Amino acid sequence: MSARLSAFGWGWHNKAGIQVIRMMLSGLFERFPNLQVISVHWGEMVPFYLQRMDDMMLPDVTGLSGTITETYRAHVLATPSGMLNLPHFEFTRTVLGADRIIYSVDYPYLSNTGARDFLEALSIDEGEREKIAHGNAEALLFHGRDGLGG
Repeated sequence: MSARLSAFGWGWHNKAGIQVIRMMLSGLFERFPNLQVISVHWGEMVPFYLQRMDDMMLPDVTGLSGTITETYRAHVLATPSGMLNLPHFEFTRTVLGADRIIYSVDYPYLSNTGARDFLEALSIDEGEREKIAHGNAEALLFHGRDGLGG
């Protein structure tokens, strides 16, 4: 059980999220202002700590030109990666906006059962659904940062 927890249950997700934070704090996104990163599993917990990091690491401490949240919102897109949980979606949409979510599944690690139903059942307008389902990915991958809304 410990191996499951450390591997795909919690451990590496936490480490992947920390790497995104380290990228921000290193000034990487300020040196490369068009760089975009896709962070899976609803951003590997980082969106849930943005306000805390803003409170604890002000720009005069980090040396960044903006807050951690501003940097994250400008450079990171989040995906559910099969974590089809409505409260997680709603929180991520509130914090990052529909323009920063790319829909994804986690096959073959999780079944795709219910993936389409989840997306179709979300209480969002059709424009947001299209952005999340494919539009944001197309904008990022085919048009670069300039193609992203918000």
